[in-house]
Amino acid sequence: MESTRYQILVVDDEEPIRKLIVSLLSTKGHQCSIANNGREALDKIMETKFDALITDIVMPEMDGITLTKELAMHDQNLPAMVMTGHTEEYSAETAISSGAREFINKPFAISEFIIRFDKMMRDHEGEEKLLALSLTDELTGLYNRRRFFILTEQYSKVALRTKKKLLLLFIDMDNLKWINDHHGHNEGDQALIDLANILKKTFSESDIVARIGGDEFVVLSESTDENAEIVLTRLYENIKSRNANTSRCYPLSISVGTTQFDPEYPISIDELLSKADALMYTQKREKGNSSKKPRDDGRNPWRKGVGGDNGKTLWQQK
Repeated sequence: MESTRYQILVVDDEEPIRKLIVSLLSTKGHQCSIANNGREALDKIMETKFDALITDIVMPEMDGITLTKELAMHDQNLPAMVMTGHTEEYSAETAISSGAREFINKPFAISEFIIRFDKMMRDHEGEEKLLALSLTDELTGLYNRRRFFILTEQYSKVALRTKKKLLLLFIDMDNLKWINDHHGHNEGDQALIDLANILKKTFSESDIVARIGGDEFVVLSESTDENAEIVLTRLYENIKSRNANTSRCYPLSISVGTTQFDPEYPISIDELLSKADALMYTQKREKGNSSKKPRDDGRNPWRKGVGGDNGKTLWQQK
């Protein structure tokens, strides 16, 4: 099995040590960048994505302990190995408590260094997989509510720094209760999966697409003046295509509220959601009660007909 290749930042003020570590890691297929001290390393980490950090402790400008603490403050989940020749002053406990994952004394045996580094990365990847499972909606495979808030917090910080606007869509599936009541919860689950797949198809991998409630979905993407109209048109076209080509006995229908995060006038994520939620419910009310909830008499709020040049099934609200 081919081993994973990592982007690694090596930090040490002694050039021979940097060259040795880069040589060891490069022979394993990893890509290495270097920094002379903690300050330079922190600047590089803020600009470039790394998979791991290997740092000395005693360095000018910023030491390795301060560096690992700074990373923790910036929400950087970056596995770090700390090394030092000053064993009387610094212990493994000091390094680990600052946020490091591994500690090794200098001088070190090459075999020990490789074993410790490989173990650090295996442990980190295992934790990342478990974290991903805990942050993923089991039914649809989209991000869940917790993951949405974590990522949105990060996106909003970047938006504030870069002065770029964000677009939030609050999407509610219409008539899910009617589908559950008349066709069973398995069919209701399939309807949610169908909508999730449409959202995946509509939006890019850089967008945050999440299911945050039973029939509630949200999307956060970078905003432009034309972005909202374009993505909504694409979304409705994809839903229309699904309804025209489905063998299911009901159509998919959604209500959507959109709002914008403006870094010039920042508001909290909760406020952003509340605004989009209110707009979504306004649209749902305008559709009428048959979209807002199932009819009390139990009738299907949709009727099926045939139309169009190809004779495909069409759905219309009664």
